[in-house]
Amino acid sequence: MQPAEPDIPDEDRRPKAIGFVRGAISGLEAPRHALAVERHARSLGLRYLYTVRPPQGATDPIGYALGIAAGLGVAAIVVYDLAHVDNQPARVCEDFDLQTVCPPQTWARVMYPAPIETGAA
Repeated sequence: MQPAEPDIPDEDRRPKAIGFVRGAISGLEAPRHALAVERHARSLGLRYLYTVRPPQGATDPIGYALGIAAGLGVAAIVVYDLAHVDNQPARVCEDFDLQTVCPPQTWARVMYPAPIETGAA
């Protein structure tokens, strides 16, 4: 007989996600893009934590968001479009799934093969 799992609300079992909106990219549309990112994440069944907006003058705004995402242990980063990640989805997908609102698309994180153990005979 297996031990009973503690009651965990369904919302807490969903994969976590953050949004990433760069003011330098969205401009005056940043509030609308942030709302669209949050709505898109929730429509995918993700547990949306919040929207990351890198500080102005950040030398690596994508790295800034990736660091926050890693610290929070999220499964996905949601952006309005690929311009927010400098059209480099692979950079995000090293560690996270990437979701875009426009067009609605998913880039899955890279799955590295498990190391093969070899033993001396």
